[in-house]
Amino acid sequence: MIVHQPHNSLTNYNYNAYFYWNCEWFYHFHKNYELTYVIDGEVELTLNGKKIILERDSFALILPNEFHAYHTDKISYVWIGVFSADFVKEFDKVLENKCSDTPIFHCEPAIRDYLLHYLIYEETPDILLLKSLLYSACREFLKHVTLFDSDKENNFIFDVISYVSEHYKEEISLISIAKGFGYEYHYVSRQFHKQFGMNFRDYLNIYRIEYARELLLSSTESITDIAHSCGFQTMRTFNRAFIRHTGITPSDFRQTHHS
Repeated sequence: MIVHQPHNSLTNYNYNAYFYWNCEWFYHFHKNYELTYVIDGEVELTLNGKKIILERDSFALILPNEFHAYHTDKISYVWIGVFSADFVKEFDKVLENKCSDTPIFHCEPAIRDYLLHYLIYEETPDILLLKSLLYSACREFLKHVTLFDSDKENNFIFDVISYVSEHYKEEISLISIAKGFGYEYHYVSRQFHKQFGMNFRDYLNIYRIEYARELLLSSTESITDIAHSCGFQTMRTFNRAFIRHTGITPSDFRQTHHS
C-alpha cells in the first residue's frame, strides 16, 4: 500500500529532520523533497518499485511525489531531512516534470563536511544557512545524475492517491475518480491493480483504517464519531474493515494501546 504523507506536503518553508536507527518506513510519498544521508551501515531504498542499496557515506535525494520506502536488513543509522520546494526555488524549476536515473550521489569532501557540520549535526540552522545548505546538496545531486521526463503513469497514480487523501471521508469510487481526471475507467482499474495488487475499495478502506488508528490513539473521540469522520457510513462496516485490516476490534485496539 502507498500512503500519502500530508504533513510532508506542506509549503511555506516546511522543514523537518530526524536521525533513525535501523530505518524502516512503509511505501509512501509526499510533495516535498527528501534528503537522506547514511551515517553508518546500509539501508535498502525502494524507489518507484526499484530496490537500491544506500551505503555508508552516501546521499540520496527523493524528488516530490516519488513513491519510496526504507528497509534495514542488518543495521543502519541515517539522517533524513524533508523540505519544501520554496527553500530551493531555482532548483525546483530545473526539476519541473523531470525525474532522475538514480537518487544516489556523493559529495566532494569539502561540501560533505560543510553539510555534516551545519545541516546534519547542527540542531536548528537559521533559514538563510538552511537555504545555502540545501542548495549545496541539490547542486551535488545535479552533478551526479541524469534527468529525463517524468513517467506519466506515475503521475496518474499520484493523481489517484492524492484524490483519496483529500476525499477519503466522502463516498468516492474509482469510477468517479476516472471521470474527474478524464481517464477511461478500465484503464484506471488495470493500472490501479497493477500498482497496488488490490481493488480500489480495499485500498480506500485501508487508508481510512490507518487514519482511524491514529485517532483512536491520539484523541478522546468516541469510536462511533471516529468511524464517521473516517468515511464509514455504519459501525458495522467500520468494525468489519478494522478487524480485517488489524485483526482486532477498534475498542480492543484502543484499550490495548492505551494500557
